[in-house]
Amino acid sequence: MAEAKKDKTLAEIVAEFITSQKYEDLPPAITEHLKHYVVDLVGCTVGASREHQLLDLIDFVKSEGGNENSSVFAHGFKTSCMNAALANGTMGHAFDFDDDHREGTMHPTVAVMPGVFALGEKIGASGKDFVRALILGLEVMIRVGESFQGKTYYQGFHPTGTCGVFGSAAACAAILGLDTKQTTYALGLAGSFAAGLLEWRTEGSWQKPLQAGHPAMMGVLAARLAQKNYIGARTIFDGPDGFIRAYSFQDIYDYSRITGTLGQKWEMDETSIKVHACCRFGAPLADCALDLYQQGVRAKDVEKILTKVGDFTIRVLATPREPKVRPVTHVDAKFSLPYTVAVALVKNRTGIEEFKEEVLRDPEVLSLIDKISWELDPEAEKFYPKAYPATVIATMKDGKTYEAHVDFPKGDPENPATIEEIVDKFNLLTEKFYDRDRRERVVDKILKIDTLDNIAEVGDLLR
Repeated sequence: MAEAKKDKTLAEIVAEFITSQKYEDLPPAITEHLKHYVVDLVGCTVGASREHQLLDLIDFVKSEGGNENSSVFAHGFKTSCMNAALANGTMGHAFDFDDDHREGTMHPTVAVMPGVFALGEKIGASGKDFVRALILGLEVMIRVGESFQGKTYYQGFHPTGTCGVFGSAAACAAILGLDTKQTTYALGLAGSFAAGLLEWRTEGSWQKPLQAGHPAMMGVLAARLAQKNYIGARTIFDGPDGFIRAYSFQDIYDYSRITGTLGQKWEMDETSIKVHACCRFGAPLADCALDLYQQGVRAKDVEKILTKVGDFTIRVLATPREPKVRPVTHVDAKFSLPYTVAVALVKNRTGIEEFKEEVLRDPEVLSLIDKISWELDPEAEKFYPKAYPATVIATMKDGKTYEAHVDFPKGDPENPATIEEIVDKFNLLTEKFYDRDRRERVVDKILKIDTLDNIAEVGDLLR
């Protein structure tokens, strides 16, 4: 493990960075990429807005009432900042189609944006203030996640939930204009709300999306309390019982990933846009399967398929075995190695529809699943968490073999999605809910959001 500087705590260093960083200091490329992440997340949020479990959540939020300060996207009403953040964050992660970060091993924008947007809408923040705050919040969340070196998963924690609250609190502190001491308090308070377990994956439960809505919501609370000088722990990251040590696996962590190169290298700019509606660890596998399809491989001609991946991919996507080879819910399917490979090869697509429950019973998909096996690839393991490589080898009934290998799937910074592809994804997700004119106006507003005097203009369109 790497130790922190002794003169100031990590939270104080991060807080000084947040309060000193001006919008004008941000690299223009970073602010443009940030808008792409927002377009993508809004599409994911609106697209999932009528899913059954989300309607249950919206009914709950409505029943709770609250001051009408912040928009609940695609549902036509306002509620309190915290409730809007909870609703929008949970909707945004329901399809597991929102952006992700490899080394942070998390979904950043969905845990940070809903809170800072809700708060910004309440106070009438400008587009520049929103963009600045969101970028800073993402940077904090990702760097905290990177400090675990990809290993907090092995301790059973979900970094989107556990690290997301620090990003949300940082962003909310920034948009409120808190001073360095108050921002430190906000980060300290956020540590009391860091939560998110991987146990959601064992039964196809609905709770994973809540682990994006919850940090968004609690970041608002942490910042609002800090604004009142409610004292939070300065040593929340690096204290003897601080977040990093407590949530680490076998004390594997590196404090320098939080503050080293802070303000010099923007980790949030290495966020990936998802083009496959499955787990991020499955994206290289999906790319491989689609490559095999382009090579001429067809499910009916396959004798067997071998997949070679890293250790954690096997842990997340191949165990326990039964729900992976016979997924019952869409959650099971999204987090199944054999299902992801099979459906990609059978359907030549990996969008939202391919992970709906009616497809889980497709006999061609199920037949191919039974021909798929997996093994640990030591070479792939060497790259984790800087990359999650995958190799898929198909042996045909006539004895021919076809192979595909992917280090960086489509959507990664090394293989980026274009803004045109992101807008196409947005339209596909939202066309059932917004007409063409409204969709175009939403995208236009977001891509010009830093010119707006008040981001409530965007909220009005999205509500």
